[in-house]
Amino acid sequence: MLRRILEFFNPSEHKNPSERKNPPEHENPPERKQPVEMFHELLNGSRCVSRNDFAANFGGIANDVVKMLTSDQAKQAIQEARKTMDNDPVDSRLRKVKFGLFSDAKELERGEVAAIDGTFALPMQKYSAGQAICIGIGSLSHCRLMQDSSHYWSSKAFLSDAADTDDFIAREKRGLFGIYPTAYLRYYEIKHCLKIKEPYLFLDGPLIDESLISTQEGVQLYNKLFGKKNKQVLGIIKNIANPAFTKFARALKSGEIYVIETLADHLNQSNVARSRPVSAEFKNGIACDVFRGVFKPGKKTFGFEVHRDHLEDMLRIMAADCQMNKPGHEIPFLLNRIDEEVRKNFSQHILRDRIATEMAIQSEELFFEETDERFFR
Repeated sequence: MLRRILEFFNPSEHKNPSERKNPPEHENPPERKQPVEMFHELLNGSRCVSRNDFAANFGGIANDVVKMLTSDQAKQAIQEARKTMDNDPVDSRLRKVKFGLFSDAKELERGEVAAIDGTFALPMQKYSAGQAICIGIGSLSHCRLMQDSSHYWSSKAFLSDAADTDDFIAREKRGLFGIYPTAYLRYYEIKHCLKIKEPYLFLDGPLIDESLISTQEGVQLYNKLFGKKNKQVLGIIKNIANPAFTKFARALKSGEIYVIETLADHLNQSNVARSRPVSAEFKNGIACDVFRGVFKPGKKTFGFEVHRDHLEDMLRIMAADCQMNKPGHEIPFLLNRIDEEVRKNFSQHILRDRIATEMAIQSEELFFEETDERFFR
């Protein structure tokens, strides 16, 4: 059943060579309906909603979305996912856990567990003569206040080395299309993991960033993290976007955890063309030991990624620190706390306003040309 569900979302990746049988010569192969190009489907399936209908009942859009989520097809996929979990031959993949029992993890009160989160103090800005980005990273435990760092980059130095105007423009384009802001943020979150003293760590988001493992620096950093015997890290995903994962998520009962696959399975199954190829060294190495799954403390389901050697400890500690009196945000209390602290201390509005002020002081033309038009609304 698990294979069936994953095949549904990644059909081209699950056929073994022996399964690809050629039809006998006297038989014509059955005609296959060609997959519809999604933009064509988007245009062909769209309908016009009048302003009056939108004002009266939003054109039925809200009801349509709910019907999509509760359709017979969606229910069948969820039922099959539940059957897969219940009949899984590996007992440890589906487990029942008590969430919110702080006493189940003495590591929490001893201050051995920290949560790490980061935010954009200045989201990637694309100016007429370069780019700039700034991030803030923080961590805390039940026994210490936030420890933080911030990291800033602009293309000022990079562009100043341009040989001529053509080189200057070429360098601007490299900055414009060659920077992945999330990978930049994730890189320094992992660096922060290595810097702090706590042995058990919660990350807000996936443990492994796919765009980061397409770079040599990212692979080296993850190798260093997993080479540390005294560090155990769990990545917690608040919003599950993977279509196969969402079926298991909706089939999960409160108080359950289910291990779905390894990261290597995910990277090999994906039938989406990757704009950034993943390092083969990582895919065939560490990725085989990173487990991915879902857990449901109360009403909402979350995803997780963790190394197989750290699975038991980190799931136990995570379950103990869940904040059961906060529906929808039961994720470890420490992650809720660091999320609040980081966003409070690294507000992007303050830095954006200061940059706009400096531009206005320099010249009104610079201010009006470079400032985002939403600033004036």
